[in-house]
Amino acid sequence: MAGEPDSVRVKFINGQWLVRVVEGGRLAHQLFNIHAEAEAFAEEERHRLGLPGEPPAAEPVEPKRRRGRRH
Repeated sequence: MAGEPDSVRVKFINGQWLVRVVEGGRLAHQLFNIHAEAEAFAEEERHRLGLPGEPPAAEPVEPKRRRGRRH
């Protein structure tokens, strides 16, 4: 992460919300089960780092279930 600017990102991965924080070239992450908690933590980290706020990450879209073929 050397050279990467400070940043805070929220992503939905494998059924959990990941908050990725880059500070001074070091990467840290925190997992949450609840989207609102992940966004609140991310906003606190942005405030602490003096970064601008960002819109919340999009909620994941449930995959459509396929209907079985009828013959």
